Amino acid sequence: MKDNDMMKEINTPNDRGTSRRSFLTGAALAGAGVGLGALTGVTSAFGATTGEGPGITDGDVAILQFLAAAELIETDLWVQYCELAAGNKAYGDALTRIEDELIIYACDVANDEQSHATFINGFLTANGFAPTNLDAFRTLPSSRATGARQIGRLTNLMDLIVDTSWYVRYRHTGNPDFGDVFPQFVDIINKPVIPLHDGYTGKEMQLIANSAAFHFAAVEQGGASIYPSLIPKVTNLDVLRILTGIGPTEAYFFASFHQSLEGLPAISGHGLVFPDVTKNDIGAHHIPHPCKFIGQALPFACVVRPTKTRFGGARHLFEAGVDSGLYKGQSPQFFATLRDLAAAADAASRTC
Repeated sequence: MKDNDMMKEINTPNDRGTSRRSFLTGAALAGAGVGLGALTGVTSAFGATTGEGPGITDGDVAILQFLAAAELIETDLWVQYCELAAGNKAYGDALTRIEDELIIYACDVANDEQSHATFINGFLTANGFAPTNLDAFRTLPSSRATGARQIGRLTNLMDLIVDTSWYVRYRHTGNPDFGDVFPQFVDIINKPVIPLHDGYTGKEMQLIANSAAFHFAAVEQGGASIYPSLIPKVTNLDVLRILTGIGPTEAYFFASFHQSLEGLPAISGHGLVFPDVTKNDIGAHHIPHPCKFIGQALPFACVVRPTKTRFGGARHLFEAGVDSGLYKGQSPQFFATLRDLAAAADAASRTC
């Protein structure tokens, strides 16, 4: 297939047939899975720093090593979503009822998060520092539903508590950086966000897909906060360039998945209640509202929130995953490794 033909196939919005699914499970999914267990083999072909400004500090390395871990974890969960969105017709159809492009979005983000992990680890290796490798922790089981590969996973998507408070937060003038707390928009407690097996009813599959759609955005709003929370701690200009280059793409992903919820079908059952988000009093539109920022006496501004380390830093991101059940079934060594990486990243400080 020529490149222009391939792009035409991807960009056909209403083509939900075999060819589109075959492409996604083949080319896109293969791309998302490339190198998942081989990041320590990256060579200095990526090139070292430009030599401009201060050198790379221990704090810079700690930040990059944590971010590489975070991107590997994101890649793992997005690869699972891509496999099932593209390879399981019932799940894919339920997702496309929410947003025509959700299958492509999930697979594209899997590729993009993989590129972040590969680049950050490549940069570390090229400059003589240890990359982050989580291969030893790929021990969690896969879904048994059609479309899922039977391989070890880093993350659990079978039994999650999905934080939906961000939906309220981005429609409010409050900001977690000031201690503001927001209620859950939808209670998704101990529910699967991917099919665990075949044989669900149409309604059951839609409930799973709706839960996944909220989790899609929840993951990326965390990614949107982690980069600006760590940027002020960076010393080296190339490391700063990495964080300021990658960080906005996480916000881009968040905006895309946030917008997809504007088409969320109202449905309830099995302890879940998804409201009609098109009602004005709920606020269907995904553009964030201005909020408090930096200081109470300053005007409101439309910003990513939170950005302080206490509420949006590395340890907060890791603990949010723990609280959601994303790492349910992982070993004590996994938790210790991630906590150490997160603590080192948060402890970093700009040296000049």
